[in-house]
Amino acid sequence: MNEKLRQLRLMTKMTQEDLAEKMNVSRQSVAKWESGESVPDVIKCSELAKIFNLSVEDIAGLFLPQKDNGKVHPKNKYLFGVSKIVNHKLTLPEEAMNVFHLAEGDELIVLGDITQGIAIVPKKNYEEFWDMITNFDVLGGD
Repeated sequence: MNEKLRQLRLMTKMTQEDLAEKMNVSRQSVAKWESGESVPDVIKCSELAKIFNLSVEDIAGLFLPQKDNGKVHPKNKYLFGVSKIVNHKLTLPEEAMNVFHLAEGDELIVLGDITQGIAIVPKKNYEEFWDMITNFDVLGGD
């Protein structure tokens, strides 16, 4: 059940001993968490969240029955899946639409950088940002 905790630890190239040392617990405690023999308390879950750059809810979710297919991601970062361009139209995954409060017909701005890739920003957010930049008076005059 807690294979995901082990995977997170291995992705960060830590041994059980390394993680135990960072958290001021025994290696056996980490081994028990990974095997499902025991569960870390809320303070230790908070420490795990900081170490793995996840939310406390994501860490706690590792030790609870999975409701969302076990998706765990860094706080405020998402991997929504694959989209296809068909007839010059891009379809966004439903989860992306929900997370960013997008609806059918919303206008999006597509930004790009050859080395960084493509970014899609809701037009209303971009306009607010652009207005803020263009109306900013560096010298404090009129």
